[in-house]
Amino acid sequence: MKDNIKAFAHVGLYIKNLEVSKKFYSDVLGFTCICEFTNDNGDQLAFMKSGQAVIELIQHKVWMDRHDGLFDHIAMQVDNIAETSAMLKAKGIEFEDDIYYDKNVFDKGVKYQAFRGPDGEHLEIYEVL
Repeated sequence: MKDNIKAFAHVGLYIKNLEVSKKFYSDVLGFTCICEFTNDNGDQLAFMKSGQAVIELIQHKVWMDRHDGLFDHIAMQVDNIAETSAMLKAKGIEFEDDIYYDKNVFDKGVKYQAFRGPDGEHLEIYEVL
């Protein structure tokens, strides 16, 4: 079984309005829609991609609160967190706090900064040092 899993394929995210979320993930975060369809149940789905990161946006035909898992946030790796933070602020993103440095993560530490998506999802930009 070792090494059978090569990478995360995607993260599925329940959202309330597909068009609002697609616009946010494309216009604000730079993702591209690579696949969109309505399934046999009438749910609308869109796969959004940036680099190797893929997020599956899922709008159920009828909204239902989901409690399947305990994911806290989605972290997106960037090359330069200060530049990315400034670009997102210029697009109207309000961060929950300043850029935080954690020296204990990995060899040289990481910098990260958290914000929210259109449905309150906890998102994070993340630079490995």
